[in-house]
Order: sequence, then structure tokens, then C-alpha cells
Amino acid sequence: MKLKVLLSILVPFAFVSAIAQPSASYYQSINGFKESELKSQLKTIISNHTKLQYNNLWQYYEKVDYLPQTNESGQHLIMDYYSESLHYFTGNGNDPSGMNKEHVAPQSWWVGGTSIAVGSDLFQVLPSETQANSYKNNYPLGVVSGTPSTSNARMKTGRDKTGQMVFEPCDEYKGDFARIYFYVATCYPNVEWVAYNTNNNNTAFTKEDYPTLNANMTEMLLEWHQNDPVSEWEITRNNRVEKEQKNRNPFIDYPNLAFYIWGDKTTEAFDLSTQTLYKFSDETDEEFYYPAIKQEENLFVEPFSDITSGNDTDTGGSSTLWNGNSNITSVNTVYKAGGAVRLGTSSKPGSLTTRQITFDGGKLILEIDVKGWTTVEGKLNVSVNGETTKSYSYTAKMSDDYETVHIELENVPKNPSFTISTSAKRCFITEIRVMSPKKENEEIALSHLHDLSFGFLSMWK
Repeated sequence: MKLKVLLSILVPFAFVSAIAQPSASYYQSINGFKESELKSQLKTIISNHTKLQYNNLWQYYEKVDYLPQTNESGQHLIMDYYSESLHYFTGNGNDPSGMNKEHVAPQSWWVGGTSIAVGSDLFQVLPSETQANSYKNNYPLGVVSGTPSTSNARMKTGRDKTGQMVFEPCDEYKGDFARIYFYVATCYPNVEWVAYNTNNNNTAFTKEDYPTLNANMTEMLLEWHQNDPVSEWEITRNNRVEKEQKNRNPFIDYPNLAFYIWGDKTTEAFDLSTQTLYKFSDETDEEFYYPAIKQEENLFVEPFSDITSGNDTDTGGSSTLWNGNSNITSVNTVYKAGGAVRLGTSSKPGSLTTRQITFDGGKLILEIDVKGWTTVEGKLNVSVNGETTKSYSYTAKMSDDYETVHIELENVPKNPSFTISTSAKRCFITEIRVMSPKKENEEIALSHLHDLSFGFLSMWK
């Protein structure tokens, strides 16, 4: 599915904090070093940090990943690199419903899991909406070639030009993820990096002091690092993490370090006196412009979480009829599939109808997370109040991740219900969402606000 390009207005939001920049002596020991020795000196600095407990990370996220916006209970909005879903901190250090802890360098890539420092490092374990976490899987960073398997406004997954499954962040966060990979390669070169799939691949990291990052990955990351410069959000988060974990990401403080270690400056010694520390102009009262999000109001969400039996991974996993629930009030040939439903049989289409959704009429967004039965690629038929059926294609198969069919509807009547049926006889659906978009002049762009000016932004190049 191709993600629609969104054009939105940049709107800055000021937030005052008082967080110190690195001390004058923090990076002194790297002065005069180059390439592998420079990387080794940085490792000595940043690996000497406080090891946090993985189970306690939400306590630290509340101090590190909060945005100024609050809900009516005064709880702060969570910064999420993976999704535009709105989630708020609980205020008591517990993980909020619908959120996970997501390893940027996936946990399956090394021996030791969350018991070693890389498994609970605040720089590389980030808050993530649950479904986006599932989409990302354990894929390496990369560029999706062709139609994505899954996508939302902040990320997509799919096969790159070599056929490997990859995770691609949106352009506005590519540099952020590159700098996280640089940090991991520098802080943790000697963990037991292992293959992450049955093809014995690890296209990112190798257990070695230098370069640690594999060559093809390095070339792409340096390009992302250069094209998407350090943002004020990254600087703020870097400062906050230092307070909790007692170390910093040097590639945020001194972006040129990456080129001295892996890029076109490896033959030159790093000279601190010629480098500019990324910092705010006023170190006492820093004006922080946070990365805002385009806010859509969820009117209806059905994740089929009440279905615990069956599965969506083999032909015998979904043979028990499902009778619906308070969100899905009418079903026809629908089966339980463990957190999903299967519509139809080999000879008969299936359908389901949502409850009436409270809505005044106008524009709506309908999203359906769907994949086909075995090798089936098909179409979903969608009707509003039982009328005007239209077909929408999907390509995901049983062996694939779910694909999001994104449908923008005009002139939807007041208080509608939606009927979804399959024309390919059988398919799986794991979640249905109905959202009311903000008016165009109220949309807020997902942005680093690099120039802090008003302008227009394309989400995907």
C-alpha cells in the first residue's frame, strides 16, 4: 500500500526547561584521535553509564519522553517515533495501555536479552505504540522498495531492493535512527551480535571493535545522518537521558564524529576546537520546540482483542465461528483467529458490520489491517449504511505482516455504520479504525522544525 503524501503547516510549540549541556571535560579525551581509536575513546566515555532495569523503563520514560501537551487529567503526551497514535503517561511509572518498549536494535540480535545494558539503554529502547512495534518486528533499518507490507505516518516495513524485509522510518526521523545506530555500534561493539533470521543475516552489527557497523548499512546511515540533521527534540532528549543514565549520545552533540569514524574524514584527527557543540543559545532557559503530531480523533477502534482462540498463521487455525461483540453487531461467515477474525470460506464470502458510530457527517478515515488466506491477494468491499459498496485492494498474504488499507471518505452521513466484506473468499482482519481528520488549517505536521519557521512539509520523499 502506498502511503498518501500529507502536506501540513508547521506549528512550533514553546516549552521551557533548564537542563545542562555536557560538561566542558566530558569529551576532552577524544581530542586528537581518528577512526578506530576515536571510536574506542568514545566507547570508554559513554559505556561508563548507569545500567537501568528493563522492567523500570516506564519510570524513566516519564522523565525523558514526555511532551508538553497534557490530557484533562494533567498527564503528559508520550513522544512516539513509531506512530501518531495519542497516548499519555500514567503518572505512576506504569506502562500505558497500548504502548510497548521497543528496541531500535532488536533484542533478538544479541545474546543476553534485557539482562545486559544494551537491552535497557534509554538511547536505544524507546516507547512505541503496540501495533507499530509489531510492524517493526526485528527488521533492520532500510529503504522499502515498492509497495510496503505495513505503513503509518511515521514508518513503513517491506522488502528492500535485495528482497530483505526492512523497517523504514519517515524522512523526518531517519537521522534520529541513524544516530541511535551509531551510538549502539560505539557503546556496544563487543556484545554477542548474532543473526536475526534463518538466513543467518545481521546486516547491521558485527562483534568487533571497529567498524562494528557493516559497510552497506554505514553508507545508508551516513546519508540519513546528513540529510536529516540533529533536531532540538534530540538535543532535549539527550540532556534528559544524561540525568537518568549518566551518559550522552555523542553523535547528537557532535554530528561530525560519524564522518571521522566511518565517513570521509577517517584520515583526519578530531579537533574539538574546530567543532561546534549542538546546543541552545541560552543554556539556562532553553526554548524547546517539540515535534508535534497531526492529531486525528479516533471515533471507533476494534482490535478484536477479545478473541483468544484460533490463529492467523496456518490453514487449520481459525475454524470456530465468531458471533460478534458490542463493536461488531452483525457478522456473516466470520471465524475466530486469535486477536483477529477470518472472513469467509473457500466457497463463501464473509462480512461484518460495525455498530453505529457517533458522527455529525462529513469526512472520515477508515483503516483496516488485513491480510489474505494462504497466497490470496484480494479486495475488501466497504459500504456505508449498507449502500454504495466500493472495493479496496490488498496484497498481504498469510505469510506476511498485516497491511493497512487506508480509505479516505467524503460526505459520510451522520452516525454511520460500515460493512466490510471480502471478494477473495477468505481474509484476516486484525483491527478496524474509524477516525475524524482535523480540518486542514488545524493539521499539525510531524516535523523536526529544523528552521522553526512556517512552511510546508512532505512526509515521504
